Amino acid sequence: MSSTKSGSGVRSQCPGCLEMFSDPRVLPCLHTLCMNCLDKLEPFGAAGKGPQGQTQKSLLCPVCDSEVLLPLAGVKGLVPDLAAQEEVLLERLQSGGHEMTCDLCGESRAEKRCQDCKANMCEFCCQAHRRQKRTANHLLVPVRDLPPGLCLSPVPCCSAHPLEELRLFCEPCAVPSCRDCALVQHHGHVLRPVLEVAGRHREQLHKVLNEAEPQLRDLEDAINGVYGTKEALTVRAEALRREVEDFAEKYIRAVREHRARLLGDIDEEMRRRQQTLSLQGARIQQRLSDLHTATQFTRGVLGRGPDLHLVRAHGLVLSRLKELSLESQRMTDVEETTGLQFSPQEEAGQCQGYPMYGVVKGRGVNPERCAIRGLQAAWEGELCGFTLICNDGSGDCMGHGGQQPAVRILHGGSDRPIRASVRDNHDGTYHVSYTPAEPGELSVSVLIKGRHMQGSPFSVTVKGKSRKHPGIYHCCSFCSSGGQKDARCGCGGTMPGGYQGCGHGHKGHPGHPHWSCCGCATEKSECWGVKDTAPRNLLRTVAL
Repeated sequence: MSSTKSGSGVRSQCPGCLEMFSDPRVLPCLHTLCMNCLDKLEPFGAAGKGPQGQTQKSLLCPVCDSEVLLPLAGVKGLVPDLAAQEEVLLERLQSGGHEMTCDLCGESRAEKRCQDCKANMCEFCCQAHRRQKRTANHLLVPVRDLPPGLCLSPVPCCSAHPLEELRLFCEPCAVPSCRDCALVQHHGHVLRPVLEVAGRHREQLHKVLNEAEPQLRDLEDAINGVYGTKEALTVRAEALRREVEDFAEKYIRAVREHRARLLGDIDEEMRRRQQTLSLQGARIQQRLSDLHTATQFTRGVLGRGPDLHLVRAHGLVLSRLKELSLESQRMTDVEETTGLQFSPQEEAGQCQGYPMYGVVKGRGVNPERCAIRGLQAAWEGELCGFTLICNDGSGDCMGHGGQQPAVRILHGGSDRPIRASVRDNHDGTYHVSYTPAEPGELSVSVLIKGRHMQGSPFSVTVKGKSRKHPGIYHCCSFCSSGGQKDARCGCGGTMPGGYQGCGHGHKGHPGHPHWSCCGCATEKSECWGVKDTAPRNLLRTVAL
């Protein structure tokens, strides 16, 4: 409500009725309205008590919607806005809609105003004003050209004594007074001239205004910051919408491309499987024909052939039947259609820079083509493991997980099981880790689809806890002992000149660093133990 009526910046116009002010009054919120507009406002409620216990009413300002407390006399007790009255008067004078009487003769219409004497004069009085030496240089301005803010109306008079001007101000009552009211109503009060009080109040208001100016600038900066932030937020939102639209479009294209790839994988896998099944069918048909031929020949030998023929053909028939029987067992395993499946939760790499999910698993794992990497000797109490590589019938890595193997590890001496942990690497390989509790031989069985892979079960040797080297690596007893002759090394090498220890380059360790405790030339190895009696027959190849 307030925003629509406070938009006008005309000081002479009422924000309530949008007409020229008529008896303007100032509300406590410092908004000015006509007396007629104020009379039409409904009281908002009882907002407080007066000094003598009277109830003071309040109303809502139609400009700012603030609740303001009215004087005990109501809207008639509000302070008149004399500045607004002057603006109305000046505007009417400038527009020709109002006439003022000359302040000197009191008869003719005022045409000009003396800025020095502060008097409105007609044309005749203006001429007389110029002819006097004392006033000849005064500035006379036409009434229509007067700047805003001038006090054109006469000095206000007392409502109780119309012939008396309000030249005094009662400070205890805070109201202007005439001379007669000062003697009766304000007897004993402190009264001062309006001019003196106005000067003091003007200084006080200037001080308060100067203190309010920084707050005004801060609030203006703050509101400008709010508007700027709103504009920046709008711009940012539009940019984000474009980013989301662009991202969605690209992601949709990537998903569609990934869908096309998946459908292509299905078609390719179907063609591969059909070719594999056709080839397998042809081989089985050939073996079936060969087996029919062998069985018919065998029945003929058993039924119609003489004994001599049976004896002679026995070995040939038996060998052929065993051969066909073994080949038939390997050919009866037909590839299952359930191996062709879709895994929507599995990572499928990136497509156009976006991560994709969903893999068509078509190639079945062939246990006989799978391989083991890293299966070697283990140490007691230490975590060890190996990697299972799942291959298809062509010997190619599957490239994705999903065919979890079954791993059984048994201790060879006690047949106690050892718990194994299997981790899917999602690239066609699985890492198997375990911790042997005691030394000995282990039997490691790896089953895929319930069948042992080639070479399973495997044998693994578990060694006892390794002994750490107590000596020095990169050992040269001559150097490490500071040139002492009696310093020896576990490698058994000596040096000329009566040195009991070795130097680099002796026989057995030509140019090799080694451990001083046992002479082992491998840095990360198990210590063989300190040699108490080292052989002294090695060739000395180092000369000092």
